[in-house]
Amino acid sequence: MDFRRIEVIFIVVFAILNAYLFGSYWQYQLEAGTTSSSNSSENSTILKEMRNDQITYMPLSNKKMNGYYASATVDTSLKDNIKRLTDQSARVVDNYVESTLNEELTVDPKKPQKVLNTFVKNRYNIVYGSEYQYNPNLSTSVQVVYTQMIDGHPVYSKAGKLTFYVNASNEVTGYTQGHLVNEKQLREKSELISQTRAVTWLYQYNEIQNDSKVEWADLGYTNLLTTDNGVVYVPTWVIGIKSKSSTGIQVKRINAFSGVLIKKDHEVTTESSTQASGSTAASDDSSNVSSTETSESEATSASSDVSSTTNSTSPAKTEAGVEATTSTSTTY
Repeated sequence: MDFRRIEVIFIVVFAILNAYLFGSYWQYQLEAGTTSSSNSSENSTILKEMRNDQITYMPLSNKKMNGYYASATVDTSLKDNIKRLTDQSARVVDNYVESTLNEELTVDPKKPQKVLNTFVKNRYNIVYGSEYQYNPNLSTSVQVVYTQMIDGHPVYSKAGKLTFYVNASNEVTGYTQGHLVNEKQLREKSELISQTRAVTWLYQYNEIQNDSKVEWADLGYTNLLTTDNGVVYVPTWVIGIKSKSSTGIQVKRINAFSGVLIKKDHEVTTESSTQASGSTAASDDSSNVSSTETSESEATSASSDVSSTTNSTSPAKTEAGVEATTSTSTTY
């Protein structure tokens, strides 16, 4: 056999194969770059339209981020755990801790976390306090909010929230607490839409009034639907908007997977005319947050996504771009 001839044939074949693979790789890179460039150009155009409508915004990021569907359950053992708490009168109502401090705790209205961080981490003050982090976006002059975290991002849900109540003298009088347990990752991480894309889509949904400001846009987790095994949480861009016609900040939400508007708005009040007590706010969380509404179509889609091994992250807006409401709601 002519081994040298066979060797030459193999070299030629491998050279052709390498050239083909190299060409395919660069074609993919070119298409990806074209898509990215197109998205960037579209975002720039929309941001210019926003400025023309006198809408201002904080610096926005095009950074690609990842997230996953997660599940968690409401802690039903808080009644046993509050027994170790000291210097307060605490009780559990509907799986939420309601507590009044024996002595008020004075805080700096500009930086309340300086005092409260230490208080929260003490296991004799707060049950599982080390699991909560200060959330400046939800905090106001009358409430200081801490939230649990999923994958390093805050849980925007009453079930994972710790809320301190502050009186007119900047004294913390008490708190309410929800606690989530058994947090699980349901699927592998998938790419999310960027912060810039979320804000521009919110504008395209006509959810940002003229002459207003996008104060913040935070990636967090919000409850999507309730199952027999707990609550399913989805990565969500939570966006705070302040208009000149309102004294508070209106909060909007965009599904970070699909880009769909989640119709679950509420207003975070900045006025301090009404001071909430711990027990009152625990039973009526709508004093500064309205009820959560999730869509039937989104819930059905997520439910199938959770049990599916197919990974799809392409944006898919509904005809109206808005999620409808359904009975699977919980309090936000």
